Amino acid sequence: MTDQLKFSQVTLFKTPASMVNAALFAGIIAISFGAILIRWSEYELSPIATVFNRFWLSSVVFGLWYGSKVIRHRLWGEPVQQEHYTFSGLLQLLGAGTFFTASLSLVAWSLTQTSVAISTVLHNLSPIFTSLGAWLLFSMSLNRQFLIGMVIAIGGAIAIERDELLTATSNVLGDVAAITSAVFLAAYLLLVEQLRTKFTPITIQLWICLSATVVMFPIVLLSGNKIFPSTVEGWLAVICFSLVCQVFGHGLLIYCLEKLSSVVVSLFHLLEPVFAGVFALVIFWERLSFSHWVGFAVVLIGLYLAVSSQIGVHSSFNQPESE
Repeated sequence: MTDQLKFSQVTLFKTPASMVNAALFAGIIAISFGAILIRWSEYELSPIATVFNRFWLSSVVFGLWYGSKVIRHRLWGEPVQQEHYTFSGLLQLLGAGTFFTASLSLVAWSLTQTSVAISTVLHNLSPIFTSLGAWLLFSMSLNRQFLIGMVIAIGGAIAIERDELLTATSNVLGDVAAITSAVFLAAYLLLVEQLRTKFTPITIQLWICLSATVVMFPIVLLSGNKIFPSTVEGWLAVICFSLVCQVFGHGLLIYCLEKLSSVVVSLFHLLEPVFAGVFALVIFWERLSFSHWVGFAVVLIGLYLAVSSQIGVHSSFNQPESE
């Protein structure tokens, strides 16, 4: 197994790459609803409690999904992908859930300590840490056009928050938490990329959601806030948050990590503030400034440069381990 990450030179709109890109776009769009759904849920629950409900509800969904696959296999002999659990594989599954929980918890806490603009900008630095991790751990090489595109896209994400940044008040602890959340998100994506060579998206999601539920339960208890919704509207908010963002959104992202590198997927996360801004305009009639529109355009230009240069597929280190 070599250490050099190999990229296939596939253009953005060429089949079958277009199907993977469409799935990735759909996943990012679904995840972008997160801010709106959290705002909806905040009428009853804290952000931490909302995220906890997202994970345990998703655990139920994926548990039933996985169980139905096993039942169909035993009753009707439907083929099921064989999955071999090793000690390292289990550690990676638990690690992915822990890293993802840490990322969401830290960015949620940073929003209470620093401005939304600063927290968003710092959290969106995850592509830098993903690239650095892939380079250090897997000797991954990226060409110049990809790096230029990444810098442009990150610059566009910062431009989106320009107006808010000019009047933002900063807090060192909140800033550190937001940056750390980006590091944990990068670690999560790098781990899931490795897990996609061994497990199906359903199995990965089930383990992530279960481990995240276990990790978050004491956190939400210690917070002293309300844990579960008490109204139909509150339950509808957390159920939508779970199904749209975790089951559908992150389900598609994990599926794409079999074909795309974690660096590319983390870069596409920069579209979240773009879609979130558009949704806020359509749903809440929030005004978008000139810097917002400029930032949106710059992010898209940067992504096009990066993704059209090289899309990571089946890296040489992404091969199943011999048993």
